[in-house]
Amino acid sequence: MRKMFCFICVFGVSLTLLVADSKAVGNEEKVIAPGKFIPTFAVKYGSVKGWPSAEEAAKFDLIDTSVHHYKVHASKHGNTWQTLKYLNHNIIIVLYKNGPALYNTASWGQLGEGWDWIKEHHGKGISDRWTAVGLRHNGYLQRKPYPNERLMYLGNRNWQRFWVHQSYAKFFSGAEPKGAGADGIFADNTQYKVPPGWYLEGQPDKEDQPKDYYRDGTYRPELFKADMKYFFSWAVPWLKQRGRVLVPNFGGMAREPQSWQELDSEPHPPFAAMEEGAFVHPWGTLGRQGNFVFWNEKEWLNQINTMRKLKNVCVLMNVHGPVISDADDIRRMNAEDASGNRAWDVLWYALTSFLQGHDDVRQNAYMNFTVWGYSRFYWFDEFDPEYLHLGRACGQYEKVAGTEGHVHLRQFEDGWVAVNPTRTDARAVAVPSGKKARVLTHDTFKQAQEQPMAERFDLPSHQGVILLKPGKQAGNQDNP
Repeated sequence: MRKMFCFICVFGVSLTLLVADSKAVGNEEKVIAPGKFIPTFAVKYGSVKGWPSAEEAAKFDLIDTSVHHYKVHASKHGNTWQTLKYLNHNIIIVLYKNGPALYNTASWGQLGEGWDWIKEHHGKGISDRWTAVGLRHNGYLQRKPYPNERLMYLGNRNWQRFWVHQSYAKFFSGAEPKGAGADGIFADNTQYKVPPGWYLEGQPDKEDQPKDYYRDGTYRPELFKADMKYFFSWAVPWLKQRGRVLVPNFGGMAREPQSWQELDSEPHPPFAAMEEGAFVHPWGTLGRQGNFVFWNEKEWLNQINTMRKLKNVCVLMNVHGPVISDADDIRRMNAEDASGNRAWDVLWYALTSFLQGHDDVRQNAYMNFTVWGYSRFYWFDEFDPEYLHLGRACGQYEKVAGTEGHVHLRQFEDGWVAVNPTRTDARAVAVPSGKKARVLTHDTFKQAQEQPMAERFDLPSHQGVILLKPGKQAGNQDNP
């Protein structure tokens, strides 16, 4: 296990920390994002088109993708996953599968012999029932807006075992498994709450709920939670014994941070979990109207404070939203959403938010940003430590007021990261400790030394900047 020393100043007190910067992945110890300032991940589903070159894809620290992409970057080193591992032996690759709460009836998502077989052998009226059954209509439950999904009864432990064994076999068994080289399974819709939006199969006008989690007509969410906790208790170690990890799409950090604290304290916590709506998301009425949707400051703080406290689970902070553009390549980042938010500026809001909560000692988080949905992805220069690396964090963030509004600031060895998560523009915010700094944005960070020194700065609503200390480099040229 590689170790490093870090000299950190916190409130005027010098501390020397001995840092072990690696984590267990499967049965191996792997260094997470060595040399990186911002650990990154990418999501790639859908068509096999939309991949960058293997060399660009391998720059990421984790990739969540569909197994049918296994030939996209096949080479003399093996399939796509093995090729990416050859280029970056620290990269972690997890393969998408809907989690055990759901069954996917689409041909690409089925397990075992299909949905009809499950209904015949493990459907309603059968003692070993795996399927959920509706409270009102006593039928199978189909989902809006994903009609290929059916709700399952997570409390049936035979179904749990079937899901794990069949998912593992689908990816990692056989003479030439398509998942060879990948590290584990990304389990979508796998949280402590029943996924929402159900109706009687084939009749979308008849909404319903699963009767297994109702008692005397009252919804009992703790019953589903107990079933999911049991699933984690055995599925995580079962996969680990086979050298694989489980990464659930857990979500809900902005409004239910306590669930993340509980997940982190599980006897067998998963290696990582996704917060699919980190800092900025595309959901709700505003999202449907073509806008980036920003959490309010309280919800934003929930995410920041929760991610910084995680000790066992790495969180995948997934930032995504829409822009108005016909471009499907990197030029799409120059576009704006319906409210005029430029994608590059939203990226900087996201990365300066991420850096408020990222623990660079435990390496407890990864960041993703996309305006392409999950159909393609690109590497940004902001993610390259040659261009952006402020050294070690020096303590936690603090709230700093300007003559109007306020920002959140966190100090690093080479500067400060500032972000405004409020709806009010911040004016004339002083650089900490009466110092001067160069104010950097996407448009200026690669010409950092050309930027003037400033004692104060303005920061508009939902934007972020970096304050570079005098004599420091924006990149890692002056970092050990």
